[in-house]
Amino acid sequence: MKWFPIRILLLFLLLLAAALRFRGLDWDGGIGAHPDERYIVGVAEALRWPDRLNPFEVSTDFAYGHLPLYLLALSRALDASADPLFVGRGLAALFDLGTVALTFALGRQVWGRRAGLLAAAFVALMVLHVQQAHFYTADVPQAFFSVGALLFAVRLAARGQMQDARLAGAWAGLAVGAKFGSALLAIPLGAACFAAPVRRGLRWRCALQVGVVGGVAFALANPFALLSFPIFWRNVARESAIARGLLDVPYTRQFHAAWPYVYPVLQQLRWGMGWPLGVVVFGGWAFFVWRAARRLLPSPGWAVLAWTVPFVAFVGALYAKFPRYWLPVTPALAVCAAGTIVSLHGRIRNVVSGLAYLALVCSLLFCLAFVNLYDAPHPWLAASEWIGDYVPRGSTLAVEHWDHPLPVGLIGGYDYDVRELPLFDEDSEAKWVEIEAALAEADYVILASRRGYATLARWSERYPLAARYYRRLFEGELGFEPVACFGRYPHLGPVVLRDDPAAGLGFALPGVCQTRAAVLLRSGRLDESFVVYDHPQVVIFRRRFD
Repeated sequence: MKWFPIRILLLFLLLLAAALRFRGLDWDGGIGAHPDERYIVGVAEALRWPDRLNPFEVSTDFAYGHLPLYLLALSRALDASADPLFVGRGLAALFDLGTVALTFALGRQVWGRRAGLLAAAFVALMVLHVQQAHFYTADVPQAFFSVGALLFAVRLAARGQMQDARLAGAWAGLAVGAKFGSALLAIPLGAACFAAPVRRGLRWRCALQVGVVGGVAFALANPFALLSFPIFWRNVARESAIARGLLDVPYTRQFHAAWPYVYPVLQQLRWGMGWPLGVVVFGGWAFFVWRAARRLLPSPGWAVLAWTVPFVAFVGALYAKFPRYWLPVTPALAVCAAGTIVSLHGRIRNVVSGLAYLALVCSLLFCLAFVNLYDAPHPWLAASEWIGDYVPRGSTLAVEHWDHPLPVGLIGGYDYDVRELPLFDEDSEAKWVEIEAALAEADYVILASRRGYATLARWSERYPLAARYYRRLFEGELGFEPVACFGRYPHLGPVVLRDDPAAGLGFALPGVCQTRAAVLLRSGRLDESFVVYDHPQVVIFRRRFD
């Protein structure tokens, strides 16, 4: 394929990717429904250029890289009137758009222009990236800088120029400056240094330059990580313990029975990539690894292999299996798949290419269906308005601890007595005395999302009483009846896509939660982080007076 048509197609692809990523940035009406985003934006708001730059003065527990904070704080310094939440989301969309462009450059460097364009298309139309581009979390800039570091590592392995070594180190330092998990980049960067076509003595010089420049870039992006190193390292160690399951926290308990590797891959197939694109990407990567075992990779391909295999091996084994953890590696997996396709020959190549293009069409439809859900108001806002309209002032509302309390904020000046149910506490007599007392006075029970029942009712060994509570609540045995349900779902014309959070629980969602659609496609049970931020399902129960 000639270079001029490639440029036209790449421009079209980037415009399409931008349209998907910038649509619906006001997806929650500005309430900050994503907790990580809300936390990062809150810390960044408290920073001031140039006199107050230490994040640990705002939050001593801050464990993410500081680069996303400084970027957002700088944008506020340039325009104090801008809403930092929406500015952050705009930055996230730009970062992910940049990831698409870098994926093209990476694929072109390893396999050629056609592979680069195909890999960029895979990422541009991957709903995982489209969704995460709407959240200003540390994972999105981490992915951008990680792909940039890998690109220069590949160039280093191919050309052996020290300038590429320094650039790879700089991008890697910024990636670690966004999130410490990118320290795994040391593996592909080291592999690139020792695979580069240079004299043996220069390989150690290359590695030294990568390390020094990377350290300087990290220090510039995270000065207080060094100036307050004990606090920084304590926070990183704590987050590492949570991710590995050594420290128990409520928001990772959904993973208690999740199989390593199987669960995260299955979640990517069900949602993150979708089945058609997921089969192409993971299948292509598997063939890429098989070719590596037979020593059939081009020299730059070894740097990509040195990133994808350790990353998947490490992240797939973590106890906390948040799908967003895969953002830094999915572009490299896409490059592997695209390279596999263009390296095939004859009829097999035609068949596989046809399947890849079909997967792209399916992914485009999936992405369009996904961004369409932003046309409807956020379910927490819709539920809050319903409460204001139909629930008498002064009513007692029972809501769940560790979930978003409803009604949201002070919408309409609502005046309610809100009681929190500590359902995530360990089952004990004291806990249930408190819950039963709250339920005895409650006029309404509000489930803001699946966070509680989809986790606790599935863990009857640890939460036998909570599992029994949810079953009885949903089956009407506690004296409450479902009166309202609010949700929004990916849809395209008459086709609606939704999952089933109650799958395998022994009870079903109430009839008021059933979706009316000409064609309803079910995706099975999804990871809660795919759903509870931008399209949770709210269920409201009212006390029944017989």
